Amino acid sequence: MVLLWLATTTLVGGQVLRSSGPPPERTRYHVHVLNGPYYVHVLNGLSYHSLDVHCQSKDDDLGHHLVNHGDDFQWNFIENLFRTTLFWCRLEKSDAYVSFESFWPESLKNPWLRRRCGTQLTCLWTAKDDGIYLRNMPTNVDEFVHKWIAT
Repeated sequence: MVLLWLATTTLVGGQVLRSSGPPPERTRYHVHVLNGPYYVHVLNGLSYHSLDVHCQSKDDDLGHHLVNHGDDFQWNFIENLFRTTLFWCRLEKSDAYVSFESFWPESLKNPWLRRRCGTQLTCLWTAKDDGIYLRNMPTNVDEFVHKWIAT
């Protein structure tokens, strides 16, 4: 029943129709069914290397991208209805690589990633010489998350 209501609310654009009392009247409610769109960036913050970025989800392969120093690869999306959207990336530089989830499902009790992406819904991953960082948008601080694996 809840899913039917959510789907109906989504289809009518956040407008809920009252079914009782003539004449039918439309009342606008602010219904936040899905978060989004989310924006994910992978920034090349390496000292001198170019960065090969390959990100994908179960449904979307975003391809390989060669990202020069200071540039980024980015995409945006809206989470699916069941909040199970998952993206992962493999980053490679000349002497190392790392694979990691760049966006993942979270429970409302433990929104670690969403807290860092902030109200802007922007997840900024930065490849630096010592590893991969995620920007904590509310505090504007890069937090170390993954180390490089030597090749």
